[in-house]
Amino acid sequence: MVLVGLVVVLTGCSTTKYYWGSYETALYKHYKNPGDREYLGQQLAGVIERGERRDRVPPGIYAEYGYVLLVHGKAKEAIVYFEQEKRNWPESTHLMNIMIENARAEQEKKLPAETNDKK
Repeated sequence: MVLVGLVVVLTGCSTTKYYWGSYETALYKHYKNPGDREYLGQQLAGVIERGERRDRVPPGIYAEYGYVLLVHGKAKEAIVYFEQEKRNWPESTHLMNIMIENARAEQEKKLPAETNDKK
């Protein structure tokens, strides 16, 4: 009986459903130095890239990467990741719709400035 319990515990600990990569370390570094979002963004992109190869991207990663992009003024790209989060995790639909609306509003703020720059 003890042997069966040990096998179950070890099997449960040795596999993980999602690929987290360096997410935890990157998030910790970001909390210690919030101004360095570039590093967090790079690490999130890596987690997504490697996680997609195995179809194991964790919940919230697309959304968090989208937020980093939005903060960097890349609203159009952010929307792509918010939409991906919504597709993978339907329970996030309400929040992702709000984030998409915010990103679109950011895009619209930039449009008049870009139009004036071209004149």
